Amino acid sequence: MNETNVRREIEYDGFDGLWKMEVTYDHKIIVSKSGESREYQLPILTKIEHDVEYVFLTTENNDSIQVKFEIDNFLVIDKFDKDGEFLESIGAHVFGEGDEDE
Repeated sequence: MNETNVRREIEYDGFDGLWKMEVTYDHKIIVSKSGESREYQLPILTKIEHDVEYVFLTTENNDSIQVKFEIDNFLVIDKFDKDGEFLESIGAHVFGEGDEDE
């Protein structure tokens, strides 16, 4: 597999302040906001796109992972198949509300 564009740092200055997201070489994303960070393990990624409050990640089998920076410090990460059908929620977290996933 010829991986391209698989590590990236993204910043999004939203309604509630600055979001930061790093996609690492070991297939993790680290999302930070208000001094708090969350880490999520992902499958192998082949493409990363950022469009305002959304980050779209494409996996090696053409599934997509959608990361959304919501208002009120809410992070949502969902996985979809290549046809756009919802597969699973990878993570949801409200920054500043403690350490538990919602």
